[in-house]
Amino acid sequence: MRERAGMNQTELATACLCSRSHISDIEQGHILPTLEEIRRMEQALDADGVLLELYGMLNIGIQESATVADAERDALAITMYESRTVPGLLETPDYMRAALSTGVPAGRLDREVAIRRARQKILPGLKSAWFVLAEPVLRWEYGGPEIMRDQLAHLEQVATRPNVGIQVMPFTSTRHPGGNGPLIVIEYRDRPGIWFTEGPRSGRMSDDRDEVLEALHDLSIIKAAALPIHESINLIRNIRETEHE
Repeated sequence: MRERAGMNQTELATACLCSRSHISDIEQGHILPTLEEIRRMEQALDADGVLLELYGMLNIGIQESATVADAERDALAITMYESRTVPGLLETPDYMRAALSTGVPAGRLDREVAIRRARQKILPGLKSAWFVLAEPVLRWEYGGPEIMRDQLAHLEQVATRPNVGIQVMPFTSTRHPGGNGPLIVIEYRDRPGIWFTEGPRSGRMSDDRDEVLEALHDLSIIKAAALPIHESINLIRNIRETEHE
């Protein structure tokens, strides 16, 4: 469509308020465009709604922070199971930078950190924010002992908020669908909910109602298999005090 419009990558980048390399990455499938970028491309390429329709079909591809930020922006409730790192909404800045640096190119690190920190602003406004963390998440050190200590203390503090629930899935609990990997469901006030997986190189996002209900069912089983909230916070505190103090 860009070539048909007689534009080169630099011209389209100028119209979309981004860099030529960013347009190149989108065209080669290395990153997904944000909804705002799609809208700017629509106008620049006179696409007559075609790109906006395709945006809703971006089920397979890189789920980078900007894409997830779009999904989270109008959220009413978020339910999440995470087995790799502390979820972005719950990260301290130092932990966030250390964790992202393992998979994000140095040239994009500051941008990713800024986007992820901005995402955290939605947390106080959510009606419900429920997180189930696999126990290894609490033990893998990103950034060293001091950064991990502060991160665990932050989890304890966030868990005191009335709209936030944090549970831990212990090593010994395996009879649940969490072995299939991380899972997130976002629910909205005035539009269908979505489920997705988030990863640096792959992911899936869908608002298919049947799939969302299946994901919610899996998350219900995961929550039932995890430690109760008070036991979870006690475990987080114990790990912090015995391993990092």
